[in-house]
Amino acid sequence: MRTSFIHISAAAVISLSLGACSPVVLPEDTDSGSSGTDSASSGGSSDAETDSATGGGEGGNEGTVPAACVDLVPRVKGILETNCAKCHGAGSAAQGGINYILDLNELIVQNKVTPGDSAASRIYARMTSAMTPMPPPTEMQRPNPTDIEIVGKWIDECAGVQSCADQPFIPREQMLQAINQDLGTIALQTQPFTRYFSFVDLYNAGWCDAEIDLFREALSKLVNSLSRNTEIIAPVAIDKQRLIFRVDIGDYAWEEVPGKQFRLSEPSFYFPDDEPGRAFRDVWEMMADQNPYTVEYIGDVAINIKKTTGTNFPVLPGAAFIDATSRSPLYYDILGIPKRSVFLPGTKDDCTPETCLESQLGIRVLDNIEKEILEDNNIVGRAGFKKSDVSEFNRVVERHRFGNANNRVFWISYDFKGQKGDQNILAHPLDFKFDGGEIIFTLENGLQGYMLTDKLGNRLNNGPLEIVQDPSQIDQVVRNGVSCMGCHSAGMIKVNDDIRYGLDAGTLGGVFDDKELDAIKKLYPKREDFDKLQQQDTDRFNFSLGIAEVTVGSAKEPIITTFLSFDEDVTLRRVGAEYDRSEGDMLKKLALLGDDFSDLAEGATIHRKDFTAGYSEGACTLKIGCTRACPGKGAEAERVCLFTDTDNDGIGDQP
Repeated sequence: MRTSFIHISAAAVISLSLGACSPVVLPEDTDSGSSGTDSASSGGSSDAETDSATGGGEGGNEGTVPAACVDLVPRVKGILETNCAKCHGAGSAAQGGINYILDLNELIVQNKVTPGDSAASRIYARMTSAMTPMPPPTEMQRPNPTDIEIVGKWIDECAGVQSCADQPFIPREQMLQAINQDLGTIALQTQPFTRYFSFVDLYNAGWCDAEIDLFREALSKLVNSLSRNTEIIAPVAIDKQRLIFRVDIGDYAWEEVPGKQFRLSEPSFYFPDDEPGRAFRDVWEMMADQNPYTVEYIGDVAINIKKTTGTNFPVLPGAAFIDATSRSPLYYDILGIPKRSVFLPGTKDDCTPETCLESQLGIRVLDNIEKEILEDNNIVGRAGFKKSDVSEFNRVVERHRFGNANNRVFWISYDFKGQKGDQNILAHPLDFKFDGGEIIFTLENGLQGYMLTDKLGNRLNNGPLEIVQDPSQIDQVVRNGVSCMGCHSAGMIKVNDDIRYGLDAGTLGGVFDDKELDAIKKLYPKREDFDKLQQQDTDRFNFSLGIAEVTVGSAKEPIITTFLSFDEDVTLRRVGAEYDRSEGDMLKKLALLGDDFSDLAEGATIHRKDFTAGYSEGACTLKIGCTRACPGKGAEAERVCLFTDTDNDGIGDQP
């Protein structure tokens, strides 16, 4: 533990994005172990410009093929071979005068593909044509919508672009040497808190520098979105190619704290059999332990790095880190978000900072509402919408100012499974009965935290498929953390309140006495006043993003885009890169990994989930380092890999 830090607080606030991301229908009833509403899908009656559920200005819904060009090219060739080569490939009848359908460069030369413009490309136009599709309607074998999307993405982003597939391979030893040298430039008292992220695997897989840029932004945004500290600190590149990034875990309050243990509130996504309550000395150790791609490296240089930093896991693969830590419940545990949100009507008032988020943040939702009605002190502001973009019914969102920080806010939504009786907010703007909600709150550094809840305020990890879907995810699952960051990416999409507006216009629809009218006016600001609050929140959030060196307003939100990219099927070259081996070397080692990998030699791919499930064992088999699958001693987080600890000092050595 370090006893003191100097932090300069960045301007901070939340940005609640209220545009359409995906439809939600709330469940009849849920409990703390089930899934519910969609934090990625805040919505309401919006201004003129909103985005569809399949993509738009907010980012995060870029489709299902965010892979790099080096990965798209073989997929495009496979699609064309399966669906087109019979008539237009080499040795075919060359119908339409084309016998070069698998020669992507020739397609460009012959003006069948216009680089950067799929709409103007003859190949894509025929694949998408309703009148004269290709293949013709008589053919049973046809490209599916995802196939067509892949071809379109290749044309728009990769056709005619110089390939990076031939860039020289960077061996693991070179990466470790760079880290070891960098540690030598760090003050002795800082070295035990120094950690690293690596994107060398992406480079070795053939990704171009511009394609890795989004991962760099995602890393900076995510580590700061997982921070418990007040200052935004972007990771620092230690090499000219900007593939290895250094962080100080103290900058994010991830370091060891005397008398405190960091515990898993429940098993994480990748290790469902782990016991809840497992303790770790610091947040970094917890994140490393719960990442299936974590490896304790071996060799003399690795030993020195581990001894200098005081951890067996001083470096984590950046892409895998983004994937693992942006998923709940690990996301919740990193930020220390409790299992309940707020004290709500019908729940037992037993909130403490350890059990309820509002108590942890110093917020009292019901008390604030009561004070607003009595004192009109502008602590609370509501907006209600006749038609929500996240469900079939109306919706209310509510903004609370922090009592102890004028640059932090707390948003809570109220969602409904019907719109009759006391669920009609136009008739019951003060005493509506809601069925679920979500919370977005300002972190101390100005970025934002997310929480899905049921109607009693119990924490949820995911939205169930029968209730809500995230169209950007391959399996459609709404995942708290990554789905929310993807949707709530660029600040506020302004919404228009219908409650106060209807009251002032005389069209609200309910019958209210003077006391109720006064309460409505105090809780529901006029549209122009609520607009100012939303814009204020957006500006401050985007300011914090800028400090994190994240492009504000990008069409591609970095965390969800890189998350989806990591989820793509893996090629032989990608498998080798993630095992720190060149494609040729990996080909020689395939037999060691079992029959499931044999088809890679023929150009096939492996589903990412299958590769993830076997990665730990494969890393041990290939002896690139120690993982959970290797023989070891000790329990859980303190486990020592036997084949790396030759001198029995508790730190891994050479096998």
